[in-house]
Amino acid sequence: MIAAVAALLVAGGAHPRYARAADDAERAQAVLSTLATATAKDARLAAAADLAAVAPRVIEPLATFLARPHATTPDQRREVLKAIKASYPDKSGRFSSPGRQKAEQIRADDEFDWLAALAELPASPELSEVFADVAAIRALAGTGQIVAAQHVLDVAFADDTMIYRDECGRYLRRMAPYSLPALIVGSQAGGRKSSQRDKALARYATYQLERMDRQEPGKALAASKGDEDLQIAVLAAFGSTEHREAVGTVFATINDDAPRVRKAARDAWIEYVTGPPPPDPPKKQLVLPGGRVADKETPLWLNSRQLARIELERATDELFGEELASKADLEQASRRIFAYYDGLRAERDASVYAEGKTKADAGDLAAAIEVFDRLLAEDPARAERTEMAPTYYALAEKMSQEHRYADAAAMFSKAHGLDPDGERADAALARHYLTLGKAQEADGKDGSAAMRRAVELDPSLAQHDERAAQAAGVDTGHKTWMLYAAGAVAVGALALLLVGLRRRG
Repeated sequence: MIAAVAALLVAGGAHPRYARAADDAERAQAVLSTLATATAKDARLAAAADLAAVAPRVIEPLATFLARPHATTPDQRREVLKAIKASYPDKSGRFSSPGRQKAEQIRADDEFDWLAALAELPASPELSEVFADVAAIRALAGTGQIVAAQHVLDVAFADDTMIYRDECGRYLRRMAPYSLPALIVGSQAGGRKSSQRDKALARYATYQLERMDRQEPGKALAASKGDEDLQIAVLAAFGSTEHREAVGTVFATINDDAPRVRKAARDAWIEYVTGPPPPDPPKKQLVLPGGRVADKETPLWLNSRQLARIELERATDELFGEELASKADLEQASRRIFAYYDGLRAERDASVYAEGKTKADAGDLAAAIEVFDRLLAEDPARAERTEMAPTYYALAEKMSQEHRYADAAAMFSKAHGLDPDGERADAALARHYLTLGKAQEADGKDGSAAMRRAVELDPSLAQHDERAAQAAGVDTGHKTWMLYAAGAVAVGALALLLVGLRRRG
């Protein structure tokens, strides 16, 4: 197992316990080697804690480690889990819960600590592999990263590691909301023509979502608010699977204020309305009132394409006062709606920007920037950003003159960020460092490094700011004396020359 670890692990990140290791691969190898060889309870648990600490920097290597060929069989490792009364599936995926009452299982599953129980067992090859696997699963879950959740779900359904399915589910729930994208995709794997494995995956993922009360798409997306990357991943999960119940949720997000989220929702929506249509829903002859059976079969539900069309019909009527044609191109109809929303947004933003520009022209810089900040919060890359930069620069200069150095440093930084290639970009960045240094010194800290950087960017600052000159080691007094001396010599020489010319005349 140790040799396998050495071959599998790649760079991770610095960690105090293994600070003297040659590189991150050796650090991670050292942790897993300890897990493979430690016999004492405390040593095992300490190694597991170390693995959790380094995990955010070695996610892919940990996933590869879990997928390695094991030296022991699943049946041998099942015996280890049986010894701690853990829940584990048999070869067919059915669960057994020895030693625990069914009524208590839901609560017990969330609290049961596999690692603590495993640490009490006597050393054996199969225990070493189980302990290392469980520690790696927990370490991945502890990263709180979307990709790690997918790896944990993969472990739960790989032939060699499916025995950890109960532990994976517990930690997928603890990872929420970062496990939502993986579970959403998994929950949609069980179509009518799916394999038994995929149907089991769909049931398992749906169960995890239900346990978290996130099976309803609107709740899942709401749980991702505040993290744009997570929102985007959730929307991508809806779109890639053409999640039937998520049609309304995705459509409601196509005009989101955040540009990246808005784009993700539109990309997901286009997946709903393009490509091969989803399978037709099953049909059945319904029993009518009075017990009579209907002559024709009726679809039991609408598929995602049909639901998407209903959303487009409603929006087309509301926005344009038109009826969507029966054979309308749904992608074209969708993009027309996108363009309509974009037009409204552009008109609104132009009006807001004009308000800010008027305030700036009138000298009310703070009020203008308050308006600009609102626009930039929605779209940091908007086209007017370079036109906003001078207002931020002007307010920064005013703040600097008022000795509000910390505020000035932030404002100069914004001015540079808005127009990094502009005429005053270097000046803004230099003054950011200058005022940052002064703010640090006002706070009792050493600001000389920031001031030296300021003078490097704009040497003229040393001629106008004595403290910057001192920090940069520029003797402005000496240079000024030399300049005056040189001027005096030149004047004297000119006077002597004029006297000589008169005598010759």
